Amino acid sequence: MKRICPLFFSSIFFLSLVALPSSVSAQELERDLVFTPNELPSESHATSLNLQIRGGSPPMVLPFLDDFAWPSFFEESGVDRPELVRWDSSPVRRTTTFALNPPTIGVVTLDGLDAGGYPYEFNGIDAHGWADTLTSREIYLGGLTANDDVTLSFWYEGGGIGNAPDLGEDSLIVEFKSIGSEGDLWTRVWQDSLVEITTESFTQVVIPISDGIFLHNTFQFRFRNYGTLMGNADLWHIDYVFVAENGITGNPIEELAFQYPPFTLLRSFSAMPWTHYSDNPEFFINDTLVVGHTNFGMGLNNQENTGISIQLEDLDPIAFENEFIQNVSVSEGPFSTEYMADLLDSQGDPASILFNPASSDSTAIFDVSLWENEVGYYTNQSGVYDNDSIGFSQVFTDYYAYDDGTAEKAYALEATGGQLAVRYPLAIPDTLDGLLIHFTPFYDNAELETFVIKVWADDAGVPGEQIDIMYQFHSPQYFTEGYDVFAYYAYDNPVPVSGIIHVGFIQQNVERLNIGLDKNSNANAGNLHYKLSPGSNWLASEISGSVMVHPVLRAGKVLPSSIDDIETVANGEISSELYPNPTSSEVSFRTYEDMVWSVYSLNGRELMRGESTPSMKVTIDTSHLPAGMYWVGMLNTSTSKSSGKKLIILPQ
Repeated sequence: MKRICPLFFSSIFFLSLVALPSSVSAQELERDLVFTPNELPSESHATSLNLQIRGGSPPMVLPFLDDFAWPSFFEESGVDRPELVRWDSSPVRRTTTFALNPPTIGVVTLDGLDAGGYPYEFNGIDAHGWADTLTSREIYLGGLTANDDVTLSFWYEGGGIGNAPDLGEDSLIVEFKSIGSEGDLWTRVWQDSLVEITTESFTQVVIPISDGIFLHNTFQFRFRNYGTLMGNADLWHIDYVFVAENGITGNPIEELAFQYPPFTLLRSFSAMPWTHYSDNPEFFINDTLVVGHTNFGMGLNNQENTGISIQLEDLDPIAFENEFIQNVSVSEGPFSTEYMADLLDSQGDPASILFNPASSDSTAIFDVSLWENEVGYYTNQSGVYDNDSIGFSQVFTDYYAYDDGTAEKAYALEATGGQLAVRYPLAIPDTLDGLLIHFTPFYDNAELETFVIKVWADDAGVPGEQIDIMYQFHSPQYFTEGYDVFAYYAYDNPVPVSGIIHVGFIQQNVERLNIGLDKNSNANAGNLHYKLSPGSNWLASEISGSVMVHPVLRAGKVLPSSIDDIETVANGEISSELYPNPTSSEVSFRTYEDMVWSVYSLNGRELMRGESTPSMKVTIDTSHLPAGMYWVGMLNTSTSKSSGKKLIILPQ
């Protein structure tokens, strides 16, 4: 997810900006697209998606339901859990942070990005066309007639937190498949025709499937959007898609669901180094966790069996319940629940949540689950989260972060020599090694532009003196496989730091370096400062959100200086350090105990796994992974002793 808002640049406009009083050209920008195509959408503008259908699922019987709370895409479940699949291969993605007031948590978002999170056309001119297509799996409708009153119903919204489509210029359509003498035929049966695009609420659509040409055993329907091909803009969100007989639509009689996802239990950060957290764990845990829900039903419903649990790797989860939110009657519509107050443990005794510092000495990743009726993976969909339960990973490795890892918009400084600095109060003294930055691919391809990363001391809340002088030039890195990917930039030299620091960069030219801007948190207030020229004063940002810039610290690691270092046994460690790290091909480590190791992405997804015995040299081929930051988790399954190490993969 990436986004932001321009100023006049060809046909691009800005949504909001804050201008420096002394300059009419230098600006702090929150970028968000409003783009005008040359003509209205028509089939003649359809662009070839060149989609590769990687297999398919057999036809399913009615009812068809997807509220996008479980992994229903072919790419997610087509191999291991085909019964969960509702859609063919598609460039469309499921999101949880873009929509406003969704019926239930999780929507599908159609935009101008391809399946890898890269614009269909980057730096194109007036690049509009048919962008995303979401096609259902086949459905058995043979033998049914118009009297069976089969209907497709769904809810949709334009924009939400992201950029809204332009009325009369951008479009969302629905098409039904029939079978012709020369193959599949697609007929447009609906197109958004609102007088005004609703950007903060969902509208329900009900379409009859009554024509006999559609009532066959390989029936499919699909959503398509016409809009920009140049980035994460002109967004449409779709939720609660339902196909059934007898005129039944997706309006459940009883449905309590999450509406928005939590992303941290920490007081100020979304992530922080484990060694820093362990210094004062009680201080860093938040006192409250208010989570949005919805009663997407009819009339009053009871909130039952509500709770929260935390789980470290393969250990048993520790569950808590709030004694005051059981059997509470809630009215139809949105409501919120406090999960951290008045907790009871499994014995019914008062308790509080704490990530135990004794769990690890280096890194730790905890799975946090919240539920309404079932806990974590034990849901209506066996083995997956449903809309009445949700989870996230609380990451403790070697970096600090404020944002939730998704960019709904983009932040940019339009100023030659513009400087950006993000304030981070460190829990303990450490060594600063580099920065993780998410540059979002949005209209301006700045991969040839340059910047120098910097670190400043604190001066009464604003950046003060530079702690160290840096000279190395860097350029934004964009990724074609994965949304919201961070690139790692190393400082010229490791920098000893303590107390409050400010990290960021100085850009060399006026080209906008679009940084991911998370709009579901607001750490910019008091923490983000910028300069629009070298001699000007630091200004506090007036744009809400959290820029996606993370300082990476040594956090207790001892870095190997040569391949020989991986032979050295470290006290208490179950493996050596990784070497070489960073790498663009292979990485190795020496094991000291029986273990299972896994390579994880930053969002906690397991990408690779293996087993090893003591004194074994493990070599992992990383050449197929996109450049960015990962971590390698290691677990002795006999003793439950674990370790984790950061892995940085460089572009090849």
